[in-house]
Amino acid sequence: MMLNLLPELKEISRISGWLAQWQWSEAAGGNLSIRLDDIPSELKDLTGGTPQSLPLATPKLAESYLLVSGSGTRARDIAEDPAAGTGLYRVLPGGQSYVCLAGNNRPTSELPSHLAIHHTLLDTRPAHRAVIHTHPPNIIALTHLPEFQDGRQLSDTLFRMQSEARLILPEGAALLPYHLPGSLELGLASAEAVRHHFVALWRLHGALATGETLSQAVDYLEIVDKAARIYWTVTSSGRQPTGMTDEDIHSALKKFGRWERFKRS
Repeated sequence: MMLNLLPELKEISRISGWLAQWQWSEAAGGNLSIRLDDIPSELKDLTGGTPQSLPLATPKLAESYLLVSGSGTRARDIAEDPAAGTGLYRVLPGGQSYVCLAGNNRPTSELPSHLAIHHTLLDTRPAHRAVIHTHPPNIIALTHLPEFQDGRQLSDTLFRMQSEARLILPEGAALLPYHLPGSLELGLASAEAVRHHFVALWRLHGALATGETLSQAVDYLEIVDKAARIYWTVTSSGRQPTGMTDEDIHSALKKFGRWERFKRS
């Protein structure tokens, strides 16, 4: 398949295997995308199929190419055959429609979220070309708790669980209220959340992260998941975690040059 010309497929295969192994992507749950800076000329020459309309305008993405996981595809299957489970898409001039150039031509139902997020990332941190959404159970479980319906409370609690969490993600994580999966509302809310956060938690649904690569985006999700696991481990003993003190967090952020990012959050 012509899609095999893209080196990014190797990373998609590797990441998809991890998600399946960690049980973060049950059945066809979760999805991913990569905005490509360039593609081989053999793929550029493809005209694609019938243009499909988008539910939102993404003018900054006009003429862009994206690799997007397919609707109904399993992470464990993408790991085995990424070219069959992933499609190469071109956003057409004007940014209001797209065509599939190669590979899977049924994009994830979360395509509006991915496009809205990539559109925002071009403004805020264009080096972040990768977006991944998955279903880490430790994180989803936290969003069920009444005391964590406030995003700042949840983020503050999580990022006190481990000494390096705030150093890697000084802004913490955003929390979105429940939205219908695959809806435009979810996409727009996610795009707004990633203006100031590398990780956004979807209440009762999952989490997403952005990164320069898919591997980096998964790094950020691992940080949040580890904090959630520590929280559940401590509370399962019948105790409440003490968490890091403000003084400890602030001194570490200042020492490692993360203080300004923390203050802006």
